[in-house]
Amino acid sequence: MVKSEIAKLLAVLAASYPKFEVDEIKQQVWYEMLQDIPYQIAQVAVKKLILESPYPPAIADIRKQVAEITTPKGEQLDPAEAWGEVEKAIRHYGSYREEEALASMSPAVAKVAKYMGWREICLSEEPGVVRGQFLKMFSQVQEREKKEALLPEKLKNDIAMLANKHDFKLIEGGKK
Repeated sequence: MVKSEIAKLLAVLAASYPKFEVDEIKQQVWYEMLQDIPYQIAQVAVKKLILESPYPPAIADIRKQVAEITTPKGEQLDPAEAWGEVEKAIRHYGSYREEEALASMSPAVAKVAKYMGWREICLSEEPGVVRGQFLKMFSQVQEREKKEALLPEKLKNDIAMLANKHDFKLIEGGKK
């Protein structure tokens, strides 16, 4: 998105919310934080937010709406559907065919199953407990991925660069 398109979005918001004021600093900040989003998608997100909320959106609201709009419906699993994928893989592949089982699942489900340990999930004598742990962990992983998806690519790169420079470990998999 270019600055003139940000100005259009801010004008729409100012027209929709009488107390929403636009100045040069606000325009610059919004440009820096939203420039990676295509204008047409941002425009749809702003319209949707105007219809849904009596309060003007923040940059974070727009980024969340964009993520919601652009995420394919097939990738929006709820925790119960995710556990269903695990149960199906257990029935079809058992504990000895871990690679095939993980490959049969959606990436987010496979990630959580791998974190928990495929054999441990399959061989547990307390499936209700394992299910509860899986559901909680799946929700946490989904939330983390949603938050990461909201970050502009430049900011993600800046964070990674700082982590490498200061030898911090990143959350994802404990990798540097």
